[in-house]
This record gives sequence, C-alpha cells and structure tokens, in this order.
Amino acid sequence: MNNPLLDKLPVGICLVNQAYEITYLNAFFLDRMPTTSRDSAVGKPLADVFPEQIKFLKRRLKSVFVLKHPSFSYWEQRPHIFPFKSSRPITGEETQMVQNMEIVPHSDQDTGELFGCILIQDVTAQASYFKAQTALADELKAEHEAQRKLIRKLDSAQAQLIQAEKLASTGQLAAGIAHEINNPMGFITANLNTLEQYSRNLLEVCHDCETLVSQQAPDSIGDLEALFGARHFELVEEDIGPLIQESKEGLERVKEIVSTLRTFAEEPQHAWGYLNLNETAEQLIQLISTQYKSPQFKTTCSPNNLKWYCESASIKQALTNLVVNAAQSIADKGLVLIDIRQTDGELLIKIVDTGCGISDADLPRIFEPFFTTRPEGKGQGLGLSVVYSVIERHKGKLRVNSRPGKGTVIEISLPRIQEDDTQQKAEGTASNAQPESF
Repeated sequence: MNNPLLDKLPVGICLVNQAYEITYLNAFFLDRMPTTSRDSAVGKPLADVFPEQIKFLKRRLKSVFVLKHPSFSYWEQRPHIFPFKSSRPITGEETQMVQNMEIVPHSDQDTGELFGCILIQDVTAQASYFKAQTALADELKAEHEAQRKLIRKLDSAQAQLIQAEKLASTGQLAAGIAHEINNPMGFITANLNTLEQYSRNLLEVCHDCETLVSQQAPDSIGDLEALFGARHFELVEEDIGPLIQESKEGLERVKEIVSTLRTFAEEPQHAWGYLNLNETAEQLIQLISTQYKSPQFKTTCSPNNLKWYCESASIKQALTNLVVNAAQSIADKGLVLIDIRQTDGELLIKIVDTGCGISDADLPRIFEPFFTTRPEGKGQGLGLSVVYSVIERHKGKLRVNSRPGKGTVIEISLPRIQEDDTQQKAEGTASNAQPESF
C-alpha cells in the first residue's frame, strides 16, 4: 500500500484491518492529524488514535466488513468526522474541515486479508458555497412571501373568489391524483402477494436441500450450513415474512387514505344535495390525523348517519378549515371533538379543541379576511373567512367561545332548507348579522 502516488492525492486515506488497527495513512491524512499522534498512529488501534470517533467509525467499518459494500457519510449528516483543519486557498484562514467520508472494502492481493479503506474528502469550500446559496434562497423566499402577502391584501373580495376557485381545483386535482395512485397500487399489491409466495417456495427449497444433503451426502452438510451462515439464511428466514406483512399493511393503509381522499374530494362544487355528516366527519378525521399527530380526534353524531340537505362541497370545506385550525392550535397533547346533533328544524355542529385558545383582543377579528395570528408565511388568514361565507350562504349562525390556554368552542347552527327552497336561497341574500361571541 506504500505507493508514493497515494501521498499526492487530495484525499485522506486510512487503511484499517478487521481488528480495527490502523495499517496505513497517506500524507493528506497524516498532515492534518495532531503532531502528538501523527508519527505513532500506524499500528495502533483506531480507538486509541480517534477515541471520540470510534463508536461511529466502528459501526460503519463493521457494516463494510460484513456486507462487503461501501459505506458513505455525507457532510450534511455529519460534517466534522475527524478533527481536521482546512485552509482557505487565498486568505489562508483555518476553519474546521467539512468532510465527506466513504469506506470501501479492500482485499490484499497477496494475502487476501480484508481491510476497510477510509477515504476523506475536504468539501469545506463546497459546503460554504451551498450554505450561502441556501441562505440566499431563504432570503428570496422570504421576500417572495412578503410580496405575495402584500398583493393578497390589495383586494380582499377578489382573494375570496380566488380562494374558492383554488379550493375547487384542489379538490378536483386531489380526486384525480387519488384515482391515478390506485393504478400502481393495484400491481404493487399483486406483485407483493406473488413475492410472498415466491419467498415461501424459496425457503422450502432451501430446507428441502438441507434435508436432501443430510440424507444423500452427510459429509457435505457442514459446507451447506457454512453457506447458509455466510448468506445469513436464518436472519432472512426470520425477517422476510414480517417485512412482507408490514409492507402489505402499509399498502392497505395507503388504499384507505386514497379511498377516503377520493370520496371527500369528488363532491361537485356549488351542488346541493344530502350530505352524510357522520361519514363526512369520520373521513375528515382520518385525513387530518395523518398530518397532525399531537391531538386525539373524536367525533359524535346524533342520530347516526345523519343526512342534511346543503351545499355539500362548501360544508365539507368549512368543516375542514375549522378542524385544521383546531388541530394546529394544539402543540403537544390535546383533544379535537366534532359533535353533530339534529334538533327540531335545525342542525348544530360544535368543534371543540383544548388548544392555545384565542385572546379577547383577537376574537372579534377572526372572521376578517387576511387576519391571522400565525407567523408570516404560515397562514393566509382566509380559512375562517371562508367558513363565515359558507355559513352565511346557508343562513346559519356562528358562535365562538374561547379562553387563552384552555381551548376553543365553535358552534354552527344551520336551519333546515328544503330542496324546493334551494333556488330561492341562491337568489336571495344571506343575513348580514355578525357572528356572536359568548
């Protein structure tokens, strides 16, 4: 390994045997080591020379020795593996070296002994450039968001219309995507079932071979067992069944989510009809709970499978906005409850959360377009104004009760609307009464 050419490479090379002892270091590697350990490093255990890095290095080396495949560590994951310094070519300024590391298996041509060859590349300049570009991109993104916010504030009425059309397009797009996902899901599921049967057959063949060899050629049974051990046969046999089963369960979960998404998103915009509110609430919770893990979601509906005549898509959108707001208000653990009840000629929907609540100063403004208490770029302030518009079109009422640090209750009451009244309702004007707080 003592090749003068290796000392001229701009890459650090460290050769380690299977006893985790350093057997070779090239000039690049040696020059960046502390002078106290530089001259005596070769021949020493890796743990003595690099005690702080040994746990990470030993784990990576072990995988290379066992699997005989390279192992790579990118600088974004672990930027400073070895305590090396890097000098800027123009200024001469020394900074801590940012490194990419690759460990490749290397067999000695004469003895066949296996080594782990640690290759260290100095990417300090590239990392600095990447970070600068990332920071610049973040600044541009922030400026872009500020411009977008300013544009949105110019005309609230126009933004409401844009938002409604955007929601309609998003629903159609989501339904289309869900439909397209079903196609590859079908052949993935079929292939996985076939793979499961193939794996069973292969394992049975292996066991049959072992039985046959033990009966017909008992002297070779040791070689067969050694072959099985080298290929980790016991681990494969133990692990392959649960792996396939977990994959099948994951596919079933994806199918459920896709089915729910299609059902939830395919409702025609501005179409009036009977909406199953119990089913809608359960679908909504199933979709939102995949994104927001902190709250516990619960729904109650009386009577069961309650159907209500309404503009289905807009009611779904209003409930979605309210439940998402409730989930976002809970930072750690908490509860989001959807309670739906029918009374004489009226529908009552309560959205209850145990989140951060709304301050008394903000409460009168929550239904204003563009009003938001979230950080800039995190919310458009249109969600609750869309809710207000939807309930207004249904001649309903909104009531809000909130305590900071305790939670919020939003109550919706909708009067019964007959099918014959739909056309009159579309032509009439909704109440101008402002939402109450109690």
